[in-house]
Amino acid sequence: MVQFTFCLIQVEGLLEHEEVDPARLRALESEIERDGELREPVIVDGGSLVILDGHHRVSALKSLGCQLVPAYLVDYRDPRINVRPRRPDLPVTKEDVVRAGRLRQPYPPKTSRHEFDSPPAVRPVPLAALAALAAPAAGRRS
Repeated sequence: MVQFTFCLIQVEGLLEHEEVDPARLRALESEIERDGELREPVIVDGGSLVILDGHHRVSALKSLGCQLVPAYLVDYRDPRINVRPRRPDLPVTKEDVVRAGRLRQPYPPKTSRHEFDSPPAVRPVPLAALAALAAPAAGRRS
């Protein structure tokens, strides 16, 4: 079974391997703001910090001013994690996903689909909690 390790990650540290669809992003921003919480953490490769699932959620949180993102870290090398192309014209592998994120050369929206042997648990996180946890870090000087 794939191990999902919950954590909060600084939004600036995450690497995107796909672009987002602006219309879908606006709708998701409204939903998150209305609900006052993020229902499902994003899924991130723990080794590279490339977002595997949740690009729209990360962008929505950024636009809502959140500095922290609820995430599940996974070991992307785990053979129980698979990636499938959603577009017949764009084949994609795990190596392609990590490369796109690290080089900051994202694919178009909805290019890949990640599959896990078991789904991660739903773990709602209130926006107010994210703001409260980020507030002390924002006030610190380096």
